[in-house]
Formats: sequence, structure tokens, C-alpha cells
Amino acid sequence: MDFSPARFAESLGAAWRRRAPLFENTEVTAYRVLDGPGDGMPGIYLDRYGPAAVMNVYEDARLSPTSITTAAQLTLEMLAPSGVEAVYVKPFARDRSRLGGHSPDESKAATPRAGRTQPESLTVQEYGAHFEVRLYDGHSTGLFLDHREHRRSLSQRKLQRVLNLFAYTCAFAMPLAAAGACVTNVDVSARYLEWGRRNLALNGLEPSAARFFRMDAFKYLAYAAKHPEERFDLVILDPPTFAAGDSRRGVKAWKALEDYPALVQAAVRVLAPRGSVFAASNTRELANAGALARLITKAIGATPAWQPLPPWPVDVREAGRVAAVLFTP
Repeated sequence: MDFSPARFAESLGAAWRRRAPLFENTEVTAYRVLDGPGDGMPGIYLDRYGPAAVMNVYEDARLSPTSITTAAQLTLEMLAPSGVEAVYVKPFARDRSRLGGHSPDESKAATPRAGRTQPESLTVQEYGAHFEVRLYDGHSTGLFLDHREHRRSLSQRKLQRVLNLFAYTCAFAMPLAAAGACVTNVDVSARYLEWGRRNLALNGLEPSAARFFRMDAFKYLAYAAKHPEERFDLVILDPPTFAAGDSRRGVKAWKALEDYPALVQAAVRVLAPRGSVFAASNTRELANAGALARLITKAIGATPAWQPLPPWPVDVREAGRVAAVLFTP
């Protein structure tokens, strides 16, 4: 389908009106404005981070460079009254594994497609928690918006010890630590764990509120299983679809479809009595209705006690893109 500026503007306007209650909530300054086919624009996802917006454009949108520029300019024009000053663009391939870990040049460019250049890092707010985001730091910004309500809900469970695997910038840890939990963050990237430490400081939390381990998730789980003191009230699993390995550091490549069952089995072994696992995936095959729950049931050899999670937020409208469950084995 050819790009129609009028149709794009109509879809963006309708999406903005649909989310008005969220946008008017001053406790949340980062949210999705346009959610692909859920808002009538397949392949286009628009996220707001305070004074800036990021437009993720996938191959299936079939937009020419000129059309992307037009969409960015229309976005800036329509959202400027609400305080948006810039629109950055991140081109996405559906199969990111073929990029070899490299991001397109524009995803690392400080100059936006429309508007004025923003600082290298910004601070956004989510129900009292604060996060550092970086708009031109590659494919991701440092904060996955889909899990906003999950982060809030888990922080209300009065947990003491939490294990956050594939921690990335440790976003899940911030509201949990603020609520009194000691959170152990595990990731293979020293850079992202340092980002997590900055988030901890940004929230005024004591260093003792969190631990940081630069380790492969399976290696940490194997270590924890041998040490009874390493038991957790909650284990958070939110792995990527694919991650490259590092033979020098003994880090194996990760493929969600192949490796998720073993991850669940290992996570269950480090739970404290009555402990729970929060499991999520944006892998297309696992995000289909019930697929992740079936995988978990098969992995542990029994039907777990499923616990309720909040509904997906109003700004996430495309069904079947992300799955999340909370269970006690």
C-alpha cells in the first residue's frame, strides 16, 4: 500500500485521542503513541519519551525514505503542542539476527529526522520511578514500554529478594528496589549493567538495594542452584528472541524457541518456598495466544498456579506481539 500522509495523520490523531487518559497522567512521561497494526499503521511504532518521539519503522511498512521523512514531520507538527520537540527514526529489519549485532546508522545519529537535536540522555518517569533513556543509542532506548504495568504490579507484591535475568538496563529493578526488595541483576553486558547502576542512583536508591552480575543467565542460575542462600521470591525472565554468543567469555548464543524451556527449569530451581516466576517474550511464536504458557507447563512437567497480571496498557494495542505470565510452580 502506498503511503498516504492524510491517512497517517488520521491514524495518528485517532491514536492520540484514544490514549488521552494516559497522556494526561503526569506520572507517566514515556508511552506508545502509535502501535502498528493495532492503530491502523502496520510496521510503524511511535514511542514518546518526554520531549522526544522515536519512530520505529519495520520493513513491512514499505516506506520510502521520503515517506518516512514526511511521517516524521507530520508527527512533529501534530505532537508539538504537547511538548514534543524532535522525532527520531529507527529502521528495523524483522530478522535482526542477520544484522550481526550492528544497528543502522540512523539509529545512532544525534540529528533527528524532524525537529531539534536532543541531549544524549533524557530522564523519563513511570509512576514515581525514573529511567535514563538514550534516543540514538542503537535499536533500543533503554526502556521497554510494554512492561510498564507489569513493573508497577510486581513492585506492589511486597517481595524481599528478586532475581532479574537478562536485566538489560535494570528497569524492572527500580520500582521493586524502591518498594524494599533487594534485586539481583544479571546480564552479559557490562555497559548495560552500568546503565542500571545509573538508574539506581537516578532513583535515589542505596547501592545495597541491588546487586549486579556480569554473567550468562544459565551460568548464574547454575551457581545459585548450588548455594542455598541464593533463593528468590521472584525470578524475572524477559530474554530477547536472539542473542549472539561470545566464545572468549564462554557465553552461548541464545535462541528463545530452543532455550526458553531450559531457562524456566533452571529458574524454578532457585525459587524460595512459594516463590514465583514472571516470564515474558516478544518472540513471535511464543507471543501467540497461550504459547508461552504451554511451553512453561511442558518445561516443568505440571500445570503451575497461574497468577493474575494487569491487562496490557491502553497504549499497547497490537495483540500477539508480546506475551507475559506470572506463575508459581
